[in-house]
Amino acid sequence: MHVIRLQLRAPDGGPHERRTPAPGAVCDGLERALPGPDRIDHARVLTGPGTVDAVLFVLAPGVLAAEAAVGAACGELTGPLGALPGWSVPHCALDSRLALGLYELPSPL
Repeated sequence: MHVIRLQLRAPDGGPHERRTPAPGAVCDGLERALPGPDRIDHARVLTGPGTVDAVLFVLAPGVLAAEAAVGAACGELTGPLGALPGWSVPHCALDSRLALGLYELPSPL
């Protein structure tokens, strides 16, 4: 299992900036978009107006595969046909501090 942290941001201006996606909808969209046998074991998703911050615990053969799978899923989620079209992905990578147990996650909402 690999811990991947990601951030999504709405485009500046317009109605997308004020949109607050539901955490469950974000997680469902990412799960559906994960390629191949990789899958999300569990996730913590925090959303706000025009922002998504998440930590995903991904079952994949290796950390690079997990990062690539989540990156591809984010691309689908933020693509023209995705649930968050036009949003950017400023961060999507292994969270080494969390993987090493150096800090705790906030309680889920």
